[in-house]
Amino acid sequence: MTLKLYLKYLGRKIRDKLGEKLVNFEKINPEEALRKTLIIASKKIPFYKNIKFNPDADNIYEELLKFPVINKDNLLNQRELFYPKKKPWFIVGKTSGTTGTPLEIYRSFKSIVYENAFIRRHWSQVGFKTGMKRATLRGDYVVPVTQTKPPFWFYNIFDNQLIISSRHLKDEYFEIIADKLEEFSPYILEAYPSTAYELALYLERVNRYIKIPYVFTGSEILYEHQRELIEKRFCAKVYDFYGMAERVAFATECEYGNLHVNTDYSYVEILDENGNPTDDYGFITGTTYHNEVMPLIRYQLTDITRWKKGTCPCGSKFPMIEPIQGKFEDVIYGGKGDVISPSVLTFAFKEVRFIKKSQVAQVDYGVWEIRIVPDNKFNKEVEKKLIDNIKRLVDPYVNIKIRLVDDIPRTKAGKFKWVVNEWKKQQ
Repeated sequence: MTLKLYLKYLGRKIRDKLGEKLVNFEKINPEEALRKTLIIASKKIPFYKNIKFNPDADNIYEELLKFPVINKDNLLNQRELFYPKKKPWFIVGKTSGTTGTPLEIYRSFKSIVYENAFIRRHWSQVGFKTGMKRATLRGDYVVPVTQTKPPFWFYNIFDNQLIISSRHLKDEYFEIIADKLEEFSPYILEAYPSTAYELALYLERVNRYIKIPYVFTGSEILYEHQRELIEKRFCAKVYDFYGMAERVAFATECEYGNLHVNTDYSYVEILDENGNPTDDYGFITGTTYHNEVMPLIRYQLTDITRWKKGTCPCGSKFPMIEPIQGKFEDVIYGGKGDVISPSVLTFAFKEVRFIKKSQVAQVDYGVWEIRIVPDNKFNKEVEKKLIDNIKRLVDPYVNIKIRLVDDIPRTKAGKFKWVVNEWKKQQ
């Protein structure tokens, strides 16, 4: 296992070194990148071959509108139209399947290099440079799940990176992992919001702090109550980012807490349910710039946001969006059928203690099941306070059921969904 991991990260280091010369952000012209994408797609992808557009048009954005909006269902159900013939050098990426159906995406070497470069550009906002210590607490499989003795981590010597097994965030291992993280003392911690929060909850229970200057979160919704506790217990500043396996949008948080769409990464639209541009909340829809083997054009995600008006004090040229409101599939509804924002829901949990982990699930019309992994001090009084908070701060009409559980499972990719709609999916 260790030899395999060394070879894996050595390979990544070699790949990154070879790819460094490919990345030149100053030379990325979004308009020409879009033009190139449309041309490549029309030549390589069967679905786009018969779309009539003018590749030499002065306004390439108008030509883009001749391409239909597509989504995940198109890729799943019309594979022969959207996938090129697979070549040995294609890199296969997979979505985590949090919406129930995993998806394969073919990627070029160049797209992998650019992805890493955009991420590192985000890190560089806080002064991070290659070779500085960083710890990773995401979905990496670094030791067997069945392992019961440390180490529950792997040290990647090639990048000065401590990769911690998130699957070992359990009561019996928390102290060992916290001790190792403190000893390593990284400049940044990259984590899922849920993994950083889970460790922060442990630190709160034992009244402990670990000083890490910056925590970079992504791949899940970051809720405000998570951010507050992570920043408090790690004595850190949290920077979030938004991305996905399909690589059609990338947004990074700045020091002022605004989420900026990186317009040299892809072309992003926000469209309503009819596929029209909107200044209100709509679906993120993106067009690939850097993946030449399988370009996706006007690919609509189920993530919901809207453009944020104004300019940011950080001085970034990139436009802003509001925090992602979650996936359309996991919108939950109150007692009278109103849509409830997960961000509002977090207020009910802020002052409630003795909860190791929780999940809010809509299980019927106007009925939520709150699943709780309790601390040993959790009792009926705490339960009542949570219910009262929800009724007072979120929705007075919803029917709440509390269910105590031993654990709330993550996905195979190690991700965690705090809000789920199980009732709507059964309709």
